[in-house]
Amino acid sequence: MSVAKRTGMMLALGLSVTMHSGCISLSALMGQSQAGTLDTRMLEAQGYSIPPGGMPSPVAPPTNGASRIILEVRDGERHLESIPLAADQPVFVQDIVQQASLHERFGELAISIMRPDSHGGPPIRLEVRTDDDGRATSVGHNYALQAGDHLVVNPDNRSPLQRMLDKQFRRR
Repeated sequence: MSVAKRTGMMLALGLSVTMHSGCISLSALMGQSQAGTLDTRMLEAQGYSIPPGGMPSPVAPPTNGASRIILEVRDGERHLESIPLAADQPVFVQDIVQQASLHERFGELAISIMRPDSHGGPPIRLEVRTDDDGRATSVGHNYALQAGDHLVVNPDNRSPLQRMLDKQFRRR
């Protein structure tokens, strides 16, 4: 093998290694700016999941001590709303979706509930999917909401094939 060919292969290998290690990228060499997106594939491979649009930023609790939940709707923009909880009756995820008519606006939904941990640890994450009528697709996932819950609502962008497979697996 000639010296020029070997040098070319070493240069290509060096660029490939540095590009995948995060040290440098070809776009940086060419003077192009990179988008500030986080690659979460490694986290997802280990069983972690990040809701579309990233993790919700914490919202300060109300200063008057009232029981409230935070509703965050992501539809290209981020809409936040603080909703008071009734003291005399439980409120479920399905109730919030139907009262806010989110199912009419977006259809099927993928909802993440970020529930504060009572021991001061990271929030507990609960997942809910709803159908076109705003009903939880699994009755066991229609959680009763607690004070401090942060609901992150995203349109369910799964393909029809993924939805069909989910329905088949739920029946078993």
